[in-house]
Amino acid sequence: MAEIMVPEQVFPGFKIITDLNDIQLTNLIKFLKTFDIGKYYGDIANELSEILKIDGDELLRTLLSFTELIETDVAILSKNLAESYKELSKVGISSEKTNKLIINLLEILSNFERIQLVDKVRQYRVENSNNFREFKLISDIRFIQSDEQSEKGKYGIILHKFCIEYQNSIPHNELHLHISLENLIELKAEIEKAIKRDKMLRESTLGEIKLI
Repeated sequence: MAEIMVPEQVFPGFKIITDLNDIQLTNLIKFLKTFDIGKYYGDIANELSEILKIDGDELLRTLLSFTELIETDVAILSKNLAESYKELSKVGISSEKTNKLIINLLEILSNFERIQLVDKVRQYRVENSNNFREFKLISDIRFIQSDEQSEKGKYGIILHKFCIEYQNSIPHNELHLHISLENLIELKAEIEKAIKRDKMLRESTLGEIKLI
């Protein structure tokens, strides 16, 4: 009986790891040691696809599934993961392939620090219930005319719509807010303050901590 239950959704990633040749494994380890932990998952998956010529999404999904297990001795973990995959996937891989999977897993898990860090970064980014993604401001003019007016467009009002895209348990949400010119000025001032605070924090911690 397998000591670790490898979920079915990561089986494709295990097959990728099993089939990595020496050059691919070397390139993967180099990537794991050097990639920018500030990157989003999609960007990391795309780079894995480009570097290794494999399905980066499937591989990254499998790698991230190891983050809760990594505290275990990596040699034992590699063996347990390989045996679990062999038993539960029922793909009938040979002993030679199983041993290769163990070796590849051991190399990967021995160089796993940045994957753990990027997972923590994501947890911090999404720990709030609603997380800002992007926004746009739309401005237009609405003309006002009374029934007695013959001249069109004599009066008008400028309207600004603030469109926010955010993420929570529902993958995609949009919130549209009408805001005044005063709101825009206040928002601009607050954005400028935030940019200055960001710059000050980066300058004050320069050489001490890498801010993402």
